[in-house]
Amino acid sequence: MNDVVIRASRPSDMPAVADLRWRWSIEEGGQTPVHTVEAYRSAMTAFAEAHPETHRCVVAERDGLVLGMAWLGLVGRPPTPDRPDGRLTGDVQTVYVHPDLRGLGVAGRLVTTLLGLADDLGVERVSVHSSVDGERLYRRLGFGDARLLLQRPAED
Repeated sequence: MNDVVIRASRPSDMPAVADLRWRWSIEEGGQTPVHTVEAYRSAMTAFAEAHPETHRCVVAERDGLVLGMAWLGLVGRPPTPDRPDGRLTGDVQTVYVHPDLRGLGVAGRLVTTLLGLADDLGVERVSVHSSVDGERLYRRLGFGDARLLLQRPAED
C-alpha cells in the first residue's frame, strides 16, 4: 500500500479524474452520458479551474496513474456576532477508488486527507451524503447522525 500516494490534485490530473467519474457513473452505474468522454474531460477541467476556492480535490496515484479521487466542497457562511469573519462548512463529495485499489484502505486515506485539509482551513463542520457501501467508512472516521440536518430532494 506504500506505493499509493495521496496528494492534492493538479490541473493536469483533471482528465484522469473525469475518467474515474465516467467509469463510476457510466460503466459501473449504468447512467446514460449526454456528452462524449472528451467533452466530459473538458467540463471537469473547466470546473476545477473555475472553483479553486470552493472545491478541493485529492487523488490517489500509483505508478503515475490517478486511480482514486475525493473532493471537498467548501461553503462560506455569513458572519455571526461571535465570528465576524464568517465560517466555513465542508462537504465530502465524489469519493471513488478504481476497482484495482478497492479494499486496501485508499478511500479512507483520501477522506482522511480531506478532513485534514478541512481542519487546516478551520472548517466548522464536514458533512457527507454517503452511499450504503460507504457508510461504515464514514462512521469509522467520526461522522455521525445529525438530528437537524434536513434535506429537500430535487423535484423529478
